[in-house]
Amino acid sequence: MKRKPAKEYTTEQQLPRLGTSPYLKLMERTASSDTNLNSAHLGLIMLWLGDNTLDMVDIDLAAFDITESKLDLLLLLSLHADQELVTPSSIADRLGIRRSSVTALLIWLEKKNLIVREPYAKDGRMTHVRISAEGSTLMNQILPTFWSTCASLVDELDKEEQAVFQKVLVKLNASLEKRLGSGR
Repeated sequence: MKRKPAKEYTTEQQLPRLGTSPYLKLMERTASSDTNLNSAHLGLIMLWLGDNTLDMVDIDLAAFDITESKLDLLLLLSLHADQELVTPSSIADRLGIRRSSVTALLIWLEKKNLIVREPYAKDGRMTHVRISAEGSTLMNQILPTFWSTCASLVDELDKEEQAVFQKVLVKLNASLEKRLGSGR
C-alpha cells in the first residue's frame, strides 16, 4: 500500500525523501540548550508515526469513502448515543479540534445522511447531534476493517514487544491527556 499523493506530480516536482539526518542537524542548531536532543528526536518520530498511522487508516477506509477524522466523530456519536445533548462544541472539546473543523465534518456527514443535527428539545437555541440509522449501518460495515487496520499497525512486533509498546504508549498517552486536561 502506498500513500496516495494529493495530486499527480512529475518527478521534478516531487520533494525528495530526507530521512532523519537533516532534521537532527536542524535540531542541533535550533533547539534551546535545555532541550534533551534524544527526547526531541523520539518526539519527532512519534509525530511522524502519528501522521503515518492516520495515513494508513485513511488508505484502508477509502473504500468506504470516509476518513479517520470523520470515522472518529461517528465513533464518538455512537458511543454517546444515550446522551440527551451532544453539541458541536462538546464534540470539538472531546476531539481536541476547533469548532470550525467540527462544523466542516458535520456538514459533510450530514450531506451523506450519516448524522442528524436537530434543535435541542429543552432549548431550541442549542443543536443536538446524533448518528443516523444510515450512519450506524455504515459503522457496522466499517468497524471490522478499522479494527483490522489497528491490529496491522503493530504486526511487526512480537508479543513481548507489543506488551512493552502497549505499556509505553498507555503511559505516554495518559501523560499527554493529563497535560491537555482532556482525553478519550
